[in-house]
Order: sequence, then structure tokens, then C-alpha cells
Amino acid sequence: MHPAHRALALLVCLAGGTAAAGPDTGSERLRVVDAAERCAEFWRRVPGATPERQARVFEELLRAPHPTLYTTEVLGLDEPLSKSVPERLAKAPARFRPDPVRVDEVRRTLDADLQDAAAQFRKTFPGFVSRRPVSVVCSLGAFDGGTRKVEGASMLLFGPDVIATIRPRGFNLRPFLEHELFHVHHEALHPDAPETVGASLWEEGLATYVSAALNPGATHDEISVPDALIAEARPRLPELAGRLLAHLDDPDSGPVYRQFFSGSTEKAPDVPPRAGYVLGWRIAEAAGKTWSLAQLAAMTPVESRVLVEEGLHTLAQSAAGDPRNRSTEKTSSERRTSSTK
Repeated sequence: MHPAHRALALLVCLAGGTAAAGPDTGSERLRVVDAAERCAEFWRRVPGATPERQARVFEELLRAPHPTLYTTEVLGLDEPLSKSVPERLAKAPARFRPDPVRVDEVRRTLDADLQDAAAQFRKTFPGFVSRRPVSVVCSLGAFDGGTRKVEGASMLLFGPDVIATIRPRGFNLRPFLEHELFHVHHEALHPDAPETVGASLWEEGLATYVSAALNPGATHDEISVPDALIAEARPRLPELAGRLLAHLDDPDSGPVYRQFFSGSTEKAPDVPPRAGYVLGWRIAEAAGKTWSLAQLAAMTPVESRVLVEEGLHTLAQSAAGDPRNRSTEKTSSERRTSSTK
């Protein structure tokens, strides 16, 4: 799996590298480190400021207190950060600039939201134990949730500024949080899984399927596969599935991975951005008719690879409009209606 989605693998130092976090012995409570306590203030100060001023604000409010968490690897930027941070801010569309009030709301409730999500998650996956902390980071638009390298090891992070931008008040965060927690659980079960397109298809598809199964009635937005993405990808699923069959062993750092699992700024991308999530979800859902969630999570990479290949062959040979292939494609309103019956 790509490092941006892999679960925390090794213990790292937190809070600016001055306090080492010991391993969790199996506590029911997740350890959440808040490294975004001044994120809202950052977003209050930077609009309209000069690049030099923006760089100073970044250093003062974010990087100086937590130097190991505000790095090029975490933020996906180049050195020097004094140049790349203002450049990212300049390129960000106005609609992606978060409301500082909303940022602080998200940040203040993330700990409780994560504890709630973990408690429900353990009902289905009782073996889930968080041996490492989770960190809340002002991601400057880089991510809402996922993992990044921190001093050479992976750490699960959440970005309240991006969450605040793309998820409005009243949004049910639990499916999204459980998607990320599943990655932690799944990687702990299979620490040596290959980092390939095929493995990512299974891992992301299964995490999406799990988040939907644990939250009946959740909208497509809430499980991170919006209606617009499904509508765009669905007519092309046979073609896209056939194309992926030839690239399952490609690395998750390559162009095929980026085409199928990342966003795109192109006006007419060749592949619908994040279409890999839809394909993987369809494969995992089909497998879920035979195996339980716990059984699917426990499958070895060799076993899941068989399901991925079979699933892609089935999709490639199917008609996009075949009713048998539409079980996951209810609209958000239909999902809400069915959940009340």
C-alpha cells in the first residue's frame, strides 16, 4: 500500500521529538496527540498576507512547536518550506480555504469522535489494538486522514483543516474514521503485504466496504465515494477493470496508482479520480456475500490477490448497466431512505 495510506508500523517520537510515546498495551482508549492546536489561528492569519509573512506564521504557529510533524514528507512539499508553503497557499482555490471556526470545531471533537469510532470498530474486530498514537496535524490541504512518514516511520494522521473544508457541520465522520482505523488493523495483520496496485485495490476497497457495512445508511459522501464519482466511474467499470488487470504488480508509487487512487486537477482526466476505490469496493462487496468482515480482513495477500483478479475479470466482462452489478450504487438519498425502513 502507498505510504499515504499505510498504518503506523513503528514507534515514533511526538510533540516536536521531545517526548517518546511508549507502546500501547491494549488500552480501549486511543492515544490522540493534538499537534494542530494553532491550526485555526494559522488559517486566520495567512489570507492576504505576503509570502514572507505566511512562512513566518507557519514556522511560529506550527513547525516550531512540532518540528517532526511539519516536514516535507508529512505535508508533501519541497524544501525549503519557507518557499513551498506560501506557494501551496497561493495555488489553493478559495473554496478549499477552511473556515477557522470550523477547523477548531473539528479539532476539538476529533479525540471523542475517534474514541467512539474505535469502540464500535472493536465490536466487529475485537482483536484491534492501537499500539501507537494518532496525531492531529494542520495539513495545509495535504490530507484529511492517512499515514505519513515521521522520522522514518509511519504515523496515522488526521488533518482538521481539510476535514473542515470538505465535510460540513452535521457530517457523520464515523465511517471515514473507521476506514482509517481499518487500515491500521489490516496492516497489523499483514505487515509484509506488497506495496502494489493490486494490493491497494484490495486494501482500499475493503476499507471502504467495511466502513459502509459498519454504518448502514451512511451516504456515499460519508464513506468517501461520492455519488458524482460513482456516476462517472460506473459506465466505465468494465473498461477500467480490464485495464487494471495488466497493472496489478505495478508499484504504488507509479503512474497507474496515481491515476486510480489519487485526485486530479485535470479538466478531463483519462481515469475518473479515485476510481480504484469504486472498483475495490465492488470486489470487496462481492466477496462479502461469502465471507464475514473478519474473514476478509484475515485473508493473506495471496488469497486476496485471487479475489482481486477474479473480481476484475467479472467486472471486465460485465455490462455496466447490468442490474446485478448495481447493488452498491444507490444514491445517497436512497441509502438514507432504506436505512429508515
